[in-house]
Amino acid sequence: MMFAIQEINNSSSLLPNISIGYKISHTATCACLSNRKEYPSFFRTIPSDYYQSRAVAKLVKHFGWKWVGAVRSDNDYGNNGMATFITAAHQEGICIEYSEAISSTGPSGNVAKVVGVIKSGTARVLVAFIAQGDIDILVEEALKQNLTGLQWVGSESWITAGRLATKRHSGILTGTLGFAIRKTKITGLREFLLQVNPGQDPHNNLLREFWEATFVCSFQSGLHGQTLCSGSEILEDINNTFTDVSELRISSNVYKAVYAVAHAMHNMLKCDDAMNPQCIWKDDFEPKQVTG
Repeated sequence: MMFAIQEINNSSSLLPNISIGYKISHTATCACLSNRKEYPSFFRTIPSDYYQSRAVAKLVKHFGWKWVGAVRSDNDYGNNGMATFITAAHQEGICIEYSEAISSTGPSGNVAKVVGVIKSGTARVLVAFIAQGDIDILVEEALKQNLTGLQWVGSESWITAGRLATKRHSGILTGTLGFAIRKTKITGLREFLLQVNPGQDPHNNLLREFWEATFVCSFQSGLHGQTLCSGSEILEDINNTFTDVSELRISSNVYKAVYAVAHAMHNMLKCDDAMNPQCIWKDDFEPKQVTG
């Protein structure tokens, strides 16, 4: 988002002589946010899970799987996504043997119990509508309990996660199916990311934590066994998920969404009240005027 806004602010053709700022709330897929009365200015950077959930049901039907298990994250993402899937699955003639919820913030025994339910079930197909932060604890528990022989069907939040595509997880996840967000190339983004430095914003605690974790150092002197961060470490020497721009899926959607809003504002700026009295640029325009 910051990269796209910097590009727009440097542009002489899009919103000339106008600078835009930002407050970041990206990649919300929950269908609950489609309620225009509650969220009149909500603008999606990714389609509602209403469509993904129904597509997953059709995918399951396509392969002739009529008896499946279901597991979800116990949050808006998982609960809403799974509710839509179950409704769509019933319409497609698919039966749900069980529907279990997990939470990374709940009791640790919860995940073990859920894996036990999956293991004792007779369904050989498992639909997992799991948030990115929850999939790791579920897979780790599945490894611990030797949960094999299942056909996993995953949600977009984890289906393309490279960290799960390892030999260690192959006995569990090989053959997993799901829908991925389209990826693309964003010219100049990698160079922009490599310029990030704690010196840009000394009071940004998140940036300091990122830097300490990336370079295994600390900005606090005297910590036992820790190298002192200088702030001049080079990100280009690091190969991690931050510097890897080969899988720009969510980022691509955010980038396009920022440009969509910018073009909407640009069109409002060009409004000619003589031609269209209802189309008048105002400094205090409402967000819903842009997202409508």
